[in-house]
Amino acid sequence: MKRAGRVTIFIIILCFFIHITGEIFTPKWEADGLWEPATLIVDGFYEEDKNTIDVLYLGSSNSFYDINPLVIYENENITGYVLGSGEQRIYTSYFYLQEALKYQQPKVVVLDALGLFYSGRGEEEQNRKAYDYMKLSKEKIKSLQIAMGEEESMLSYIFPIARYHARYSSLTERDFVYPFSDKHYALKGYAFSETVAEGLPDFSMSSIVHEGITLPKENRYYFQRINELCQKNGITLLLIKTPNIEWGSLEHALTEELAKEYSVVFYDYNTFMGEIGIEERDCFLDGAHLNYKGAELLSTHLGSIVAGYLSEEAEKAQSVDADWKKDVEIYKKLLAKVQ
Repeated sequence: MKRAGRVTIFIIILCFFIHITGEIFTPKWEADGLWEPATLIVDGFYEEDKNTIDVLYLGSSNSFYDINPLVIYENENITGYVLGSGEQRIYTSYFYLQEALKYQQPKVVVLDALGLFYSGRGEEEQNRKAYDYMKLSKEKIKSLQIAMGEEESMLSYIFPIARYHARYSSLTERDFVYPFSDKHYALKGYAFSETVAEGLPDFSMSSIVHEGITLPKENRYYFQRINELCQKNGITLLLIKTPNIEWGSLEHALTEELAKEYSVVFYDYNTFMGEIGIEERDCFLDGAHLNYKGAELLSTHLGSIVAGYLSEEAEKAQSVDADWKKDVEIYKKLLAKVQ
């Protein structure tokens, strides 16, 4: 009995050591120019109080640069979180949704449509940003089985130290402090950028950006599964496409056709962004993403749409309101530094 107890204690200590070592050695992807705060986007989601998120936003970098849940909360008293990742594949969106439903009961899911047109596996860098900080679960394993490239191993995602042990010479104080730090992400998955793109051409939905583009069968399958999962959980699914110079008339038509097939409402901001004040000259950080000015305009409009799909909202707990108001103040201080 004593020996079994010692073995059990040893195993627990060993597992803790491996876990902490993995967290220390895993890169911390934080906001830096065009780099998204991938680490906090994922870790921050798990820090949200259980069942306090009204709306879950899914998608690629178009979602986390273009949708600001704090603006929507201020305008509509609707809480939300952007669980996005760079070049997020539609299967990642599906397994992210499955994972999210273990912690939250959103009433609406907003999916950016760009991921419908990504084909094949993602690059390892994007996979790492999407999955390294996701909790170990069957959803993570199933998604990785689809996402991993031939040279990647499942073991390295379960035990990151197997992939990152060579980082020992480049570790910084941040690497050692982060595992024990507060991982709450005040911006709720949003990536703030003050950059203003120069020399962008006028957006035109009459152009064919990608000749012969199609909607891959695999993507259609996972969209169907997302839709079914939403229906099963009483969630309204909305499709949107944020402004993107790489989005053309063929993508719009294929997405519109898919949305009609599954009776999902589709809002393509590329077709009416000027009507809500989004302009090429000051609202973009590059041709594919909005800066904070553009994100505020889009989020204000999106918030009014989402509000229409929510039934009369129950009054939020005072603790939830208080926490969100604190985060709004953090955002306002961020704004004050650049205005």
